[in-house]
Amino acid sequence: MKILVIVAGLLFPIAAWAEQCGPVRGVAGRFDYYLLSLSWAPAFCDTQAGRRNPQQCGAGAEYGFVVHGLWPQYSGGQWPQCCQAVDPVRPSAAVDEASRVMIGPGLRQHEWNKHGSCVTSRQDEYFDKINRAVAAFGLAPSLRAGGGGRIRVSDLKRNWPVPPQSLTVKCRGKRLAEIRICLDKELSPIPCPAAEVGNDNCPGTVMLD
Repeated sequence: MKILVIVAGLLFPIAAWAEQCGPVRGVAGRFDYYLLSLSWAPAFCDTQAGRRNPQQCGAGAEYGFVVHGLWPQYSGGQWPQCCQAVDPVRPSAAVDEASRVMIGPGLRQHEWNKHGSCVTSRQDEYFDKINRAVAAFGLAPSLRAGGGGRIRVSDLKRNWPVPPQSLTVKCRGKRLAEIRICLDKELSPIPCPAAEVGNDNCPGTVMLD
């Protein structure tokens, strides 16, 4: 009986994690490429999820692009997720650096659970990859929230030092929502696979605010 109690105690955190994160699919380390997802904060803050993130969307916050996540992907258009149980995000130098561009502890924990768990079992390795990608490609600081107006997608893509075929743009209606950069496992830009190109749903000109 005592052994059963111990085993149940060990399994409960894993079961709770799976219920929160699932459905579980894939094996850590087995994927084809990364998507670096950069969210346009003004659009995100108008969503229900945005209203639950006061750090990014509260009074006085004026973020432009922020990191949504670094997502392991399969070339065919699917992705692994929740590959293994991982510990809660702990304070560290890598997490502290990532917190400047990946706004809100709930977001960081969610991305570590769902996507980071399919990259590595080591928290700092995942967040260090995010930090390296941001250092290499940036967050287009010249595009600021509150600037208003429209921008052609071709001009928008010039804000990142990658070939245009390595970028896709996501919109809600005609409003900019997200930029995605396709990267290989060494975090170098690659042409986006056809399945990701097919997700590009923006018109020729998009609204910033």
